[in-house]
Amino acid sequence: MTGPNVKARSLVDDTLADLLQESRALTVMLVTKQGTEAAQAGAVAYLNTTAMAALVAGMFSATREVARMVGENQFSILLQQGERRHIHVSLVTPDMMMVIVFEDQNRIGMIRHAARKAGEKLACLLPEGRDREKASSQISLPEFREYALNLIDRIFMP
Repeated sequence: MTGPNVKARSLVDDTLADLLQESRALTVMLVTKQGTEAAQAGAVAYLNTTAMAALVAGMFSATREVARMVGENQFSILLQQGERRHIHVSLVTPDMMMVIVFEDQNRIGMIRHAARKAGEKLACLLPEGRDREKASSQISLPEFREYALNLIDRIFMP
């Protein structure tokens, strides 16, 4: 990458790093709606980011269908709460989602605020056309579907 692409990538990375620090999250990722990881910040050693990206994209697609069933075009935010760890997923552009993994559920309001602020900044840095071009240049959708299905099978094998 050279020129404007390097600068845009650096601004995206800086925005994710700022979000990570402000929210005190464990991990922040940008994920395409096709299920590929576009960027990340924070700890990732505990996480299979490829599988996470694929599963979050699938989860968001399923939720979009649920939204349509109740008369909405889509839901723009998903929140999954566990015992120790939680994820906040929000749309940044129609083709890009931001995933925040965090531990303190008492900070949900802070996470939502920080995510909204970072999402607005990222939306300006990630024009939809560039996102589509990047996603399509990484891997074709049929190839990715096959890869994702195989990966999901391996994850859930006993």
